[in-house]
Amino acid sequence: MKIKLIFGVLLAFSTATGFAQDKFTINGTIPQAGADKMILLNYVNSEGKNAKDSAIVKNGKFLISGTTAFGNKAYLTLMPIKREPKARNSDYTDFYLEKGNYTITGTDSLVNAKITGTKVQQDYLDYNVQTASLLAQFKEISARFAKVYYAKVKDTVTIKAIQAEARPVHAKIEAALDSFIFNHPDSYVTADLILANKMMVIDVVKFDPYYKVMSKRVLSSFAGKKITDKYMKAKQFAVGKVIDFTLPDSKGNEFKLSSLKGKYVLVDFWASWCVPCRAENPFLLKAYAELKDKNFEIVGVSLDDKRANWMNAVDSDKLPWTQVSDVKGFQTEVAVRFGITAIPQNVLLDPEGKVIAKDLRGEDVNKKIASFMK
Repeated sequence: MKIKLIFGVLLAFSTATGFAQDKFTINGTIPQAGADKMILLNYVNSEGKNAKDSAIVKNGKFLISGTTAFGNKAYLTLMPIKREPKARNSDYTDFYLEKGNYTITGTDSLVNAKITGTKVQQDYLDYNVQTASLLAQFKEISARFAKVYYAKVKDTVTIKAIQAEARPVHAKIEAALDSFIFNHPDSYVTADLILANKMMVIDVVKFDPYYKVMSKRVLSSFAGKKITDKYMKAKQFAVGKVIDFTLPDSKGNEFKLSSLKGKYVLVDFWASWCVPCRAENPFLLKAYAELKDKNFEIVGVSLDDKRANWMNAVDSDKLPWTQVSDVKGFQTEVAVRFGITAIPQNVLLDPEGKVIAKDLRGEDVNKKIASFMK
């Protein structure tokens, strides 16, 4: 009996820790790196935690080895062994690290070094080739836009012209992104691209194809588990779901959302520091004025972390509807429960407390809201 028990425990332990055996080796050659230099590696270890390792560059060569799990973004930096405390180092590069052997070939820096060795790294290189010129073009347009938009005197004509110029470039970037995702369902790069680009605000119906395209192997990764967790939370906040929560109102009294059952309610997630949120408030004020006597209410859920900022914004924007917050920012229970990590977001509830529409905004938000009210 003891032998069977020990064998069972041993088997369970080896299964639970099996992914920790994903060994990697990085062999680098940078012949003109110079003297007294070292390589710093920032990566994800086999437990899914951020880790660091380093190696001295000797005769233009270095070697780093360790263990990881799955395939994750990693960073290499070439730097002096004795670096000044406040000195910045721009000689770094990123790549994808998984089990296997890597070869890094450069001349005097890492910025232009070639990194090869595994399938996930090749996937990353392929994606960069497909999107590099488009991203560079969009970056240049964004720089011009920022310069005009944040000028003391705004040139609205130029702002609109630059926005019009940016739209087709952005559309091409999105098309390239989707093309890579749906043509690489078994790539760890795909998981990271989805996590970074498709999950800020989740429309469950639109997101479902992205979730379903990923292989079981990718979904079992650290990034894959984050995606699943966030997606499952979003499903509880989707059209058709009944939602409820309890938070303190602006006077410190407990407010329960379901106390408004029997009315149409727009639950608006916002914060004082959120410029797009504040820009929506005039439109919501118009909708509130038109619909408040037609069985309609608004509940503002502030994701501020300072009460004074929250109250000042409410007063400044002259918001008359119920305001609630526990002043914990994105760590407020309702934000964590529904996976809200970006604002503005809102949901329209029917008289039964069921979500019937999401993210209604813009100059005609009054008409959009009214169209869902019977």
